[in-house]
Amino acid sequence: MTETQMVSCIRFSMQLLISQSIFTIGWKKRKNFPVWLAAGFAGYWLAALLTFWGLKQIPAENPLVLIFYYFCLFSYSIFLMKCCFAVGFEELLFAGVCGYATQHIAFAAATVFWTLTGITLTGVSDFLLVRFLPYAAVTALVYFSIAKKNAGRGELRRRDIRMVWLAFSILSIAIIISSLVDYKGIRGNSLLLQNVFCKIYAILCSFFAIFIAFYLSRENLMLREKETMESMLRAMSEKQRLSQETVNIINIKCHDLKYRISKISRIEDVKDQEEYIESVKNALSIYDNIFHTGNDALDLVLTEKSLLCSGYDIKMSAMADGGILNFIAAADVYALFGNLLDNAIESVQKEEDKEKRIISVLVSRRNGGVYIHVENYCAEPVEFEDGLPLTTKEEKACHGFGVRSIRYIAKKYQGSLLMRLEEERFLTDILFYPETQ
Repeated sequence: MTETQMVSCIRFSMQLLISQSIFTIGWKKRKNFPVWLAAGFAGYWLAALLTFWGLKQIPAENPLVLIFYYFCLFSYSIFLMKCCFAVGFEELLFAGVCGYATQHIAFAAATVFWTLTGITLTGVSDFLLVRFLPYAAVTALVYFSIAKKNAGRGELRRRDIRMVWLAFSILSIAIIISSLVDYKGIRGNSLLLQNVFCKIYAILCSFFAIFIAFYLSRENLMLREKETMESMLRAMSEKQRLSQETVNIINIKCHDLKYRISKISRIEDVKDQEEYIESVKNALSIYDNIFHTGNDALDLVLTEKSLLCSGYDIKMSAMADGGILNFIAAADVYALFGNLLDNAIESVQKEEDKEKRIISVLVSRRNGGVYIHVENYCAEPVEFEDGLPLTTKEEKACHGFGVRSIRYIAKKYQGSLLMRLEEERFLTDILFYPETQ
């Protein structure tokens, strides 16, 4: 590699980093962000210089050397973003690919324009009109048309990694072909091939890569998530059936207790009689956890979760008019309240103060609609993304479907969902208007 190529690579690095930065809007920054940014920049340029020094020993005539160096710089840019933002690899690769595609579109478009016009510039004019303005224009176009419009929207930042890799592959092929054509030993003397046809091909491939990475990956992931939630809801339906069998067994045992009560009068010893009565009372206490709201699915899930709360020393209260939920399928009622209460139980279990180990459920009519309210104490801070609490579990890809299924069911019946944290209380409000459906 030559010093001239090095200058070109430095210019490429600045263009690449600026292009990638517009796709990081809304990302969670690391603590001490300026320090991490400075460290990341230092690491980027150090790696770039060391790589250049190593490749300098290879003859500059080899076109693969420059291609390899470009992809090294791309890898270092991923490292720089990782230093600055607390995000996963999928998001890093997404921003890297879209940024690289944006940079390459600007490069190819500038090349086509100046080739067709035949204008030759030098000095400051060359820097402003050839090196700067095309990149600024393309980056601004991508920013205002795509990045800014979707900044901070969590579901748009989650990507199907397979589609992002596909976009990267398409972009890589376009860049390799463009670089090989630029190599004089391959291109011959055809400037039309080099600067027009090949660059138009590169522009189209780069736009296609952005489309795949930004839109198709999102749509594909949302489809997979929908299939996962539907599968989970089917599993919940089977769990509902099994839970119903459990409640039926409880009812049978309670009826059996009535027979045991009838034997009390036959016990002659007073002490034995008192002990027998106490055992019956304890056995009957389980029946206090059985709900009768007017909706079988709601009765089932409230009963199941109430029994679970009893085992965790959690007090669960419910005021529910289950009859107003008849417009929702039984399986969806079970899944909706099951996930709501599972999240509440998981949160309340962490409370050491018994006075705060309380969960309240309300189902009533409000303003002509059906109102669902679930409330529990939550002392730990909760981070939200797109209106939903982020999972605190390490395997984030395998979790979080519970809260997303809540939103899925709410939207399925044209309802609105609001989750929030207020004064150490986690509140969930869902409002339906079944008459309008």
